[in-house]
Amino acid sequence: MIKKYQTFLFIFTLISSSLFAQNYERYKKLKDTVINSTNLGFGKKISVMVPVEWQEEINNDFPLIIVFDKQNKRSHNYILNTIDYLTSNEQMPSSVIISVESEQRYRYIETQYKISDPNGRALENEKFIFEELIPVAERDFKASSFRILIGHSRYGYFTTSLFKSRINDLNAVISMSPFFVQKDTDLTVSINELNNHSYPHKKYYRFGIGNDYPEDFNKMDSAIKSIHHPFLDIKGYRFKEADHNATPGLLINTALYEIFEDWYSIQSKYISNKQIDLNIKKSLDKEIVSNYGVKLNFSLGILNGKGWYFYNEKQYNKAIEAWKILLQTYPNFSETYLNIIKAQIQLKQSYSETIKEFKKLQLSSEFYTEEEKKQLEIELKEITK
Repeated sequence: MIKKYQTFLFIFTLISSSLFAQNYERYKKLKDTVINSTNLGFGKKISVMVPVEWQEEINNDFPLIIVFDKQNKRSHNYILNTIDYLTSNEQMPSSVIISVESEQRYRYIETQYKISDPNGRALENEKFIFEELIPVAERDFKASSFRILIGHSRYGYFTTSLFKSRINDLNAVISMSPFFVQKDTDLTVSINELNNHSYPHKKYYRFGIGNDYPEDFNKMDSAIKSIHHPFLDIKGYRFKEADHNATPGLLINTALYEIFEDWYSIQSKYISNKQIDLNIKKSLDKEIVSNYGVKLNFSLGILNGKGWYFYNEKQYNKAIEAWKILLQTYPNFSETYLNIIKAQIQLKQSYSETIKEFKKLQLSSEFYTEEEKKQLEIELKEITK
């Protein structure tokens, strides 16, 4: 445990100035683009952010978080920074984040159903998300089948409706300042009906309402109190004096923490377990899949920390084994080879092949900037001199 976070002490003191300029530690902007939706009949601007360990050639995938209302910069940027903060502190797994902009002229109709307004195109928007946007995320950006939707106000209403209609295609919804009642539609009834179905793993729904829709909060809060389903994790927060636009900042950190609380608890067993047998990771991976329905990678700090635990206990062979397990998930984290070399030196083993692997990975790794790679080369010389 002493060096649990050593993985970050070196690399994130060298983090590139471009990332700092964006105020992100663990994410980088991949691209801005437009998806011309055949379902909606107009283009949707999106931005894609990926973890720093994301790399095109690496066979790895990440949970998908879709954040609506990218045009509302204050709340949108706060949400992204919260995701970055929680990821940096290992409270949630590295994820692919897609932010979706909504033009004011379309925002109402794309979140309204025809039952409430004949001009509503919410069903078309639903098809855009699940038939156009998500397939692109999986094909081009390495998004896994784990999906979270985050919406505010009208998109709080819309994402809540999707939690009912698309619950089998979603893992979680975070709804901020939503309303639940429109003409001929009452989402509190829809959510309550979920109690009558079975699910293969947990589904999470979090909502937070300020001073604008107290009746809606009371109605939904009453509805969810009658839900006693082991796989429905539903909870609401009332911020009595909070402005409509303040609820995203008040809800997002707690909601994300609670969604991934079990993930953190399960992976923590790996670092806290003092057994020599590293096969415990396989059983913990299964425990995560059982809870979330899909594999969620252990954090970099947890995996690296296990190696340092054994190293500090002078169990150098086990340290090497633990670091090789790390490389299965983070194959472009070439600093791992330097750690392995340190253990091999203690064991008086040859490390020439490890140096070759390190140099080979240095050429292909996109985890580091060129300056960071130079400093890793300097560290290699200091270790082996």
